[in-house]
Amino acid sequence: MHDTSLMTTIHYRLRQVRQQLGFERPLRASDYAEVELWLPKSAQALFRTMTVADQQHSLRVCRGLQERGCQERDMLAAALLHDVGKAEGRVPFWTRPTIVLGKRLLPELLRRSVLPPGEIEHDRGPRWRRSLSYAWHHAEVGALLAAAAGLSERAVLYIRTHHHPHGPAAELHMVDEVS
Repeated sequence: MHDTSLMTTIHYRLRQVRQQLGFERPLRASDYAEVELWLPKSAQALFRTMTVADQQHSLRVCRGLQERGCQERDMLAAALLHDVGKAEGRVPFWTRPTIVLGKRLLPELLRRSVLPPGEIEHDRGPRWRRSLSYAWHHAEVGALLAAAAGLSERAVLYIRTHHHPHGPAAELHMVDEVS
């Protein structure tokens, strides 16, 4: 990794920490009106389950896609809900740096520590394991929530694959990485 790339990553992650600690302003009525343009009514309540920081991040991703010329409704809806699998306390703040560092430093240990998506909510083991598992599988969990909220199959696919740099949601992935 280049020094510039490392510095960019550190700056990005520090900005995320600041956001997750509550230094983000709540969305304005005009922001929610923008969200309503892209999400079906049935999914708007799901958007509001995310933290303010995740709502702001998702709106930045949606706007970033539009700045790149994207007008595909399914992609923009997916941008707004791509991290909804982290909502409602499933992924506490401490898990985010743990996942980022774990992927880089101890990926095998992390993989062995997380539960499969279908087992997470039923696990009665330590809470930290469920939290790490939700963080690791948040794309799959979010896809299931989005499907239940009435998003199209294509939007659900984009949410499910938003961490795949060469997958169907490659453009969403690219914008997500810098927003």
